[in-house]
Amino acid sequence: MTARPLLALALMSLSSLALAQGAPSPDLPNDPLATPKITADPPATDVEPQAIDPAATPQPLGSTATDDGKLTPREKQQQALEKPDFFARLRGDPEGYSIVSVSKGLSTHKPMFFLPATWSGDYDGKQTEVIFAISAKTQLFGTPFYFGYSQRSFWQVYDSDRSRPFRETDYNPELFYRWAPDPKDWHYWGADVGIEHESNGQDVPLSRSWNRVYVAPFRAKGKSLFYLKAWYRIPENEKETPDDPKGDDNPDIEDHYGYGEVHFQRQIGKGQVIHTMVRMNPETGHGAINLNYTIPSKDGSLFYQLYVWQGYGESLLDYDDSVTRVGLGVAFSR
Repeated sequence: MTARPLLALALMSLSSLALAQGAPSPDLPNDPLATPKITADPPATDVEPQAIDPAATPQPLGSTATDDGKLTPREKQQQALEKPDFFARLRGDPEGYSIVSVSKGLSTHKPMFFLPATWSGDYDGKQTEVIFAISAKTQLFGTPFYFGYSQRSFWQVYDSDRSRPFRETDYNPELFYRWAPDPKDWHYWGADVGIEHESNGQDVPLSRSWNRVYVAPFRAKGKSLFYLKAWYRIPENEKETPDDPKGDDNPDIEDHYGYGEVHFQRQIGKGQVIHTMVRMNPETGHGAINLNYTIPSKDGSLFYQLYVWQGYGESLLDYDDSVTRVGLGVAFSR
């Protein structure tokens, strides 16, 4: 058989196959534009489809939100860390106490606040004072040692006749070691051991300063914090003359401050905190009590504060003078 008949036979076979595949089905109309219907049943499945609520908010992976929609403490902490608010980042835990808080970099130390409205019989009229305090600490190189710095200012901002002076600013750097064992083994007790300096940076005769070593056991559990600070003042030489810049500026300061102070903080209600500080020298009967009551703002970025002070040593310049004061303002940590 020659190649030409073989080629013709192959072409005829291909044409017959194409016509067989393209032939209309007897069940369908003989219309080239008709669309075939799918009659095969879908594969069976054991999973029943679930209704989707378009109003439901999906929960992120790892969410630990409670059934009532409120955030758990872990979520509150994460939310605070993600906020751009500087003080929220300092706090780390928005429900934590400043003195025992720890976070990367700076963390809060002592309460920070701003009191634009205060009332005191010692400082009234144009001498009415605005009081504000800042405080922070940082852990040193991943060790249990910390450096802390606190500052409190008394600003007579309403006295325009004297260029709105700062009556006093007290500076308080310190270095301390924090013992923080496993809370369950030690029933939530810890302790700080440190050395600190406090001064107002003024010249004689208004200069005030002292140095102390201290031990401060504390217990932070649940809604309560107990903090006891006992100190020993490092002795200084006596002044040769009253205007001598060297020597002890305030040799009797312990008569009015005593040798320690007790702090107790308690959470009440919805995020409200009462912070009480008490100190006294039993020999002289001199001391002080400080009460701070704070309420969180709606967004939790700060706290509204009521401040009450009665006694000696509200400032170093007033270490030997009893002052009574009430203030209203905001706190950034507590």
